[in-house]
Amino acid sequence: MARRRPCLESRILAAFQQALAEGCLDVAEHLLCALEALDPGGTPGPALSEAFLSLAESGPRH
Repeated sequence: MARRRPCLESRILAAFQQALAEGCLDVAEHLLCALEALDPGGTPGPALSEAFLSLAESGPRH
């Protein structure tokens, strides 16, 4: 089962980034929660870190 995790994280990250790009912030929030659930440790893993970076780069929405 552990072999599928990186693939799942990658797919969720891609969907998260697409949701941000399309302005679907409610969907992006749910996908971010899914990434957090897959990475319960104290330090964010690569997929979660990239999601946070994408969120920061998306800038404020007014």
